[in-house]
Amino acid sequence: MSRVMLLTADKALPLLEPQGTRTSSGGGFTVSVPGFSVSEHTYYKTAVEALGFGMKPFRYELDLTACEDDLRRLTAYLRQHFFPGEELELWSLWVGTGGGERPRFRRRAFRELDMDSLRLLCEPQYEPDCTGDFPEGLLSQICLTVTV
Repeated sequence: MSRVMLLTADKALPLLEPQGTRTSSGGGFTVSVPGFSVSEHTYYKTAVEALGFGMKPFRYELDLTACEDDLRRLTAYLRQHFFPGEELELWSLWVGTGGGERPRFRRRAFRELDMDSLRLLCEPQYEPDCTGDFPEGLLSQICLTVTV
């Protein structure tokens, strides 16, 4: 099971190299990893298309975590590249066994993008699994539509 986070839009957008770094600790050591970025959608592209979810045509991978720095960088990127009234989608998708079959749709105005919005996208959300194959539940597919 792998997660793919996407920004989808009705227009082409510029790519953005990683902004800053993040540190991650575990197993007795700390590593630095690249920060927020917008890149060409290549990771599990075929698997995402196989989900068959109706998405906006221009799709970009996001490297995004639920932290204040990434929230600030995401909102700055969106403010720079979208006009008032335009919509974009932020997707958190799980590909492989155990992902939900239908996305959960949420909407936010640009001014409402906050840490709760990022947690919705970045932290696993679960839904009931009627088959009982996944006791914790299926990982929810999330689409957050943002109106600038």
